[in-house]
Amino acid sequence: MPRLYPCNNVEQVCAGLTKAWEFLSGQERSFALCETQEAALGFTEFSYFMPLKLSQDHRTGGIGVLIERPDALGVAAHMFGVDTACLQDADLHDACAEICNLFSDCVALHISDSSDIHMGLPFLASPTDYAQIAACSSVASVYVSNTDNAQLYVVEYHIFSQPH
Repeated sequence: MPRLYPCNNVEQVCAGLTKAWEFLSGQERSFALCETQEAALGFTEFSYFMPLKLSQDHRTGGIGVLIERPDALGVAAHMFGVDTACLQDADLHDACAEICNLFSDCVALHISDSSDIHMGLPFLASPTDYAQIAACSSVASVYVSNTDNAQLYVVEYHIFSQPH
């Protein structure tokens, strides 16, 4: 399927995601564009979504960030300067929302040559929300970073219709 939001520079997106991850987590970790759109994009405990709108041609979409618990714990511990045992769920959600913010910036800057991209607020997608996003959209690109403990996905979605 052709890209609905042509990414202008995959290498820059990957470099931006890598730099953002290091800033957020204090860890070096690289990202790569998945060559196949058949990545296992299952719901995660920390599935966040950032809605996007390109005003010039009225296209809508969003960035999904699928975060597993080990990554959420690592980022929250680094952000708040505490041991993972001291973290509460609210800390993990704050950290994951910030991951979604920064990662969305990295991807959105390369979706369009236009600077007329409006970003909404990131939200934690429930299993129902996630299913609706998947059902009403098309995956345009998937960036992934793997470790022994977790996979981290950044997904660019094009929305065809709004869920009812």
